Amino acid sequence: MIFDILNSLGRVILTGLVVYKLTQYRDMANMVERIGLGLMGGCSFLTVGVIWERDGPFEGWASTVMTVGVVLYIGGRTYRDRKHDIANHLASAEALRYLNTRGKL
Repeated sequence: MIFDILNSLGRVILTGLVVYKLTQYRDMANMVERIGLGLMGGCSFLTVGVIWERDGPFEGWASTVMTVGVVLYIGGRTYRDRKHDIANHLASAEALRYLNTRGKL
C-alpha cells in the first residue's frame, strides 16, 4: 500500500516537472526530446489509475507509451550531446591548427 502511494505521488510529481520543463524551457529541447517529454508526462499521469485499478482501461498501453516517451527523450538528448561533443572536438582541432600556423604553439 505504501509503495502504491509513493508510486502515485512520484507519477504526479513527474507529470508536474514535465509540464514545467515543456512550458518554461521549450526552446532548450529539440523536437524529439519535446515529443518524448510529452508522451512521458501524459502517460505518467495515466498510469496512476493503473497503480490503483489493475486491469483498468489504461493497463498496458499507457506504460508502453510512457516507455516510448522516455526512450525518445533520452535518445534525443544523447544525440544532441553527441553532436555538441563532435563540434567541440572540431573547434579544438581548428584552434590548434590556427595557433600552430601563427607559431603560438
